[in-house]
Amino acid sequence: MIDPKENVSWSWSRTDTKELRKKIIEKYNGSCFMCGVTNSARSLEISHIVPLSRGGELSEDNLIALCSSCHHLFDRQPREVEFVSFLSELLSHHQNYKNLRQQSILGSETRYRADILVDQQFGRSVRTLLIECKSYLAQNSLYIQSVISQLSAYKAAYGDCRMVFAVPATLKESDARDLRAANIDVWDLNYIANTFAAQIEQASPSYYKALFLTLITRPDGLTQEQKLLDSLESCVPGRKDCYVYQTLIGEIFEFLFTPPLGKPIPELSDKLEANRRDFIVPNYTEKGFWSFLREKYEADYIVIDAKNYTRKVKKSEVLQIANYLKSHGAGLFGLIISRKGGDASGCEHTLREQWLIHRKLILVLDDDDVKAMLVAKSDGRQAEEILAQKIESFRLSM
Repeated sequence: MIDPKENVSWSWSRTDTKELRKKIIEKYNGSCFMCGVTNSARSLEISHIVPLSRGGELSEDNLIALCSSCHHLFDRQPREVEFVSFLSELLSHHQNYKNLRQQSILGSETRYRADILVDQQFGRSVRTLLIECKSYLAQNSLYIQSVISQLSAYKAAYGDCRMVFAVPATLKESDARDLRAANIDVWDLNYIANTFAAQIEQASPSYYKALFLTLITRPDGLTQEQKLLDSLESCVPGRKDCYVYQTLIGEIFEFLFTPPLGKPIPELSDKLEANRRDFIVPNYTEKGFWSFLREKYEADYIVIDAKNYTRKVKKSEVLQIANYLKSHGAGLFGLIISRKGGDASGCEHTLREQWLIHRKLILVLDDDDVKAMLVAKSDGRQAEEILAQKIESFRLSM
């Protein structure tokens, strides 16, 4: 919430924030965006559509007016059923879709519950779409395969239909390709925004309406996320561009996570100057993912090594960053960001050893992980999701 009595951002004065608050309330005609209650009946608050911690900006386009009750609902993580309801509303208002059914039971011996069944008119033909909705997009390789298996089982139970996977996020091209190879249509963030733009404008106020409206009204031209993705693609792995890559990783990490984290401090060494790290990122956050990391994994600082290798990270690189991690120093959490990730023998074994014996949690990220974080931020999701999934995958594999 923006409070005119406090500074929301170091670059905004109290006067700036007060004027912006007034402008947003006037933009929404003095009414709550979600429930319509007026400012005279209940004091309105200003909320970020995409939170600052997820890369949102303190700008008119990223702010809405909400009453306190709706603000509380808007700020929590939306449930999957809300995405199902939102997509159902879009379909029900589109002239090409009829006979919409939610949560239909399929099958006899083995029974399933389908999110959405709807008839689609295309040309002179009609076909039934069986739509599986997910609000969460996991990065592990088994996730899309489980979606394919799930939809295939649903189709076998239902009969003749067209399978659709719907998710309010941008899929990796490899995931989209696997889905299409299984004859499953992909309805991702951009497809839904482009296909149902008119229906989104008319939809009932909700988290997802705000999310998609932000995408639809985004100015033309390259976003900062795309510029960084292009820079990553053009950076050639190898010793020649090692400092170009190091600088780029610093820029990407700062763009993704500052705030809430502090600005990355480059090339720090310990007192003996025996161990030097590319970046140290202060972590003073009091809530959310980074606070959890500090409390659970002693991540008082995020220690980062950037490796522009043409090969995979090995045991020696893990030991190098591990030597810098100290409970009474920078903390016990580190990231190695390298083009091809870590190898399956020495690197993985050493990562497990450092966690089991020394309680040092070190993650190795590759190009796909960095790209996934930038795409997540572009989608209005938390880039931290990718790190959380890496930790979950590591811990659950122990």
